[in-house]
Parts: sequence; structure tokens; C-alpha cells
Amino acid sequence: MQKIKLTIHHLYQQGEGGRRDAHATARIYAGDRLIHTETMFGQAEHYPRYLSAAEDDGQPLRVEWESDGSAAMSVARTEVCPCCGGDEWH
Repeated sequence: MQKIKLTIHHLYQQGEGGRRDAHATARIYAGDRLIHTETMFGQAEHYPRYLSAAEDDGQPLRVEWESDGSAAMSVARTEVCPCCGGDEWH
């Protein structure tokens, strides 16, 4: 089963006393067409999210994001196990 894997490389706000939760909105595009919007809140480091690929038409994927803190993300197509729907097939 094909999914879109959104990897949050990091998400946080830097404040007095250390890191805090941050808010981010990721927009995933296939070519020039917006196919998915994902909103997140908290802190993350190398956290994968598996999203529906129903609107994916095979065009190159890219992700753009807005955040009130520091964030970095990437996006890719991946095959996942049809039984559990979240673990990558090996």
C-alpha cells in the first residue's frame, strides 16, 4: 500500500529555560497541486507521519511549511504493510 511519508526532522520553539512546543502547518504538493495539509503541535525529532496517498498523481513531491518555531521536514512516497498500515515494508 502506498502512502506519503512526512518526516518531521525537528519541530520546537527555543525559549528561556530550553525548548517548548511549537505549532506548524505543512503543505504537501504533487507537482504544483496541493494534495495534503497537515497541522501539528508539540516537539518532534525525526518523527515520521504516514498520510493517505489518495490525491497523489505521481508528480514530484515537495513540502512547504510555516512554523512559529524552528522546523525542518521532508516528504517521500513509501510502501507500507497493508496489515498495520504504518510500518515500512522491508
